[in-house]
Amino acid sequence: MLHLPIAVCCAALLFATLPAQREGRGPREQGAPKLANFTVEAGALKSDKVRQGEAGYTIYLPNGYTDEANKEKKYPWVVWLPGFGGPDEFQNRGGAKVLDRLRGEDKIAPMAFVVFRGAGRRSVYMNGEAQSDTEDLITGDFLDQLQKKYRLATDSKQRAVMGVSAGGFGAMKIAMRHPDVFGAVAVHSAAILPADPDDLAGMNETIVQRQLRTGIAKEIGDPIDKEKWGAHMPLAIVAKKKPEDMKGLQIYFDAGTDDSYGFCPPNEQLSKLMTEHGWKHLFRKVEGGGHGWGTPSMDECVASSLQFVGAAVTGKDAVDAMSAAKPAEEKKEAKEAVK
Repeated sequence: MLHLPIAVCCAALLFATLPAQREGRGPREQGAPKLANFTVEAGALKSDKVRQGEAGYTIYLPNGYTDEANKEKKYPWVVWLPGFGGPDEFQNRGGAKVLDRLRGEDKIAPMAFVVFRGAGRRSVYMNGEAQSDTEDLITGDFLDQLQKKYRLATDSKQRAVMGVSAGGFGAMKIAMRHPDVFGAVAVHSAAILPADPDDLAGMNETIVQRQLRTGIAKEIGDPIDKEKWGAHMPLAIVAKKKPEDMKGLQIYFDAGTDDSYGFCPPNEQLSKLMTEHGWKHLFRKVEGGGHGWGTPSMDECVASSLQFVGAAVTGKDAVDAMSAAKPAEEKKEAKEAVK
């Protein structure tokens, strides 16, 4: 069985008390970057799934969206789930620039990109959180309201979900639990935890109980129920479900070998398990890469994942397309990960 170091278990998910991602953090850019290929809007969500605060979004709409010639066109779209660093990290730490560049280079088709803003400061993307029933909010009112306000595709195959760190965990597990809602998922430095809570390797009981009291006990039990826990953990989902249960879900994920929270090994294990169980996917181990936005390789990783979801939401086999596009030196590693 996998025994994760305690830093992993405490860092990003259900029982987290660590601060937002700090690794390699440089000065943030001031204000929104100037984009040549997208316009940006922000809005609030109304939902009875929100108990405290206000949930909302920032949407990047491609040039041409307001053109008369496109007034009937519905656009494929992507949802981004932030990590503990917050929703502004995509804008302020390079993600928006990468999105803009790829569109300008015609490496992704015109599509909308939406950053989810949770009602609380941080989220582990579960129902029962103090601020909201977050998973139900994302898969329900969030999608419905965005699709009513903007011309966004309603076909799940034209929707993708992405995320980083805790948001990477959220995106992966929501996509796996709702393959009828999202047709593709792409995540970075995902906080992958063991399939069996007994393998939480030294987790302090006080921390566990404190987090359970925030409300997620109804989702995972108090004490933790192994069956309920496993229903949210990607490693357990892959072990239990067949690829055909995923309705063609297209999957990409990456992790850095120097991730300070130790998330590379469990992500590698997830890729290995997917291969063993016949889940087609693309996993990239980033040599020397750190954790999420704290690493210089993040721009490159985001460029790869955006091209992956861009291919997926426009009807392509993204795993095959991205594998074929890899440089020669990476193809051997890709072959091992893509099954």
